[in-house]
Amino acid sequence: MAYSLLAATLFAWSVTCARQSSRHHGPDLANLGRISIAFLVLACWVLLSGRSPVTPGWHWLVLSGAVGLGIGDIALFRALPLIGPGMVILIMQCLAAPFALVIEYLALGTTLTGAQAGAAALIVAGVVLALGAPPEGDPSGRRLGIALAVVAALGQACGAVSAPMAKAACLAAGHPVPDGVSQAFMRLLGGVPIVLLFVLWSARGLGGLLTKVSRPYEARKAPLWMVMNGLSGPAIGVVFYQQALIDLPSAIVLSVVATTPLLALPMQWAVEGRRPGWRAWIGGVLAVIGVVVLKNL
Repeated sequence: MAYSLLAATLFAWSVTCARQSSRHHGPDLANLGRISIAFLVLACWVLLSGRSPVTPGWHWLVLSGAVGLGIGDIALFRALPLIGPGMVILIMQCLAAPFALVIEYLALGTTLTGAQAGAAALIVAGVVLALGAPPEGDPSGRRLGIALAVVAALGQACGAVSAPMAKAACLAAGHPVPDGVSQAFMRLLGGVPIVLLFVLWSARGLGGLLTKVSRPYEARKAPLWMVMNGLSGPAIGVVFYQQALIDLPSAIVLSVVATTPLLALPMQWAVEGRRPGWRAWIGGVLAVIGVVVLKNL
């Protein structure tokens, strides 16, 4: 459970960093920059530690990286300007857990107990109460934004289920289960090419990758936000995330990670001066209660 909470905290900081990095670089370049930084960091980590990340079930991790870190995160960044970060994160975090439960049940037959399902529902209810604000942006783009957020949730759920499927393949072959570092690296192998190809495709005929970079460019602050976004999200955050998925059902891990937007509220308050309202605090209490209950089951 500790790995799930650490992942949620790092993902919360990553959300704050992503907002700042996107403001400086535009959403596509910010996404490409963060995932590239994460790939370089984990590649060095794997090489210097002597890990062998290619194990039975490795293809599930690469595929989940392509779907989750690739397609899912592209949908996430594209949905942000359409319905706002609050609604995007709400839809993604709330739907990811039930999506993962269904996928894991179909693939591995894993189920939750009634108490676990109740605690998970309480966490999701807290998130809904805290972030259940109307969508932001142009009303004409709300349907597309909601659809993209649902795609992001499905991508996160597929990424979550990859860990137990890779674990099952290793156990069936009598091979040690790879740790979170190796699994995160293999997921990035699948995600980086998807993001790179999409960014290159979307930038065609628009003046290149630097079109949406802010002018004047704040050379002292902007790169730092991108680096922190890459380290806290797809690098260290995903390492803790994958490690949690090795030990717990994906629906439980995703339910804990659903507290990410609540944890992000005080961080955004500190960085952007946006004070959370009463819904955020009451929802946060409910979600924390759900995490405590889930931890002690």
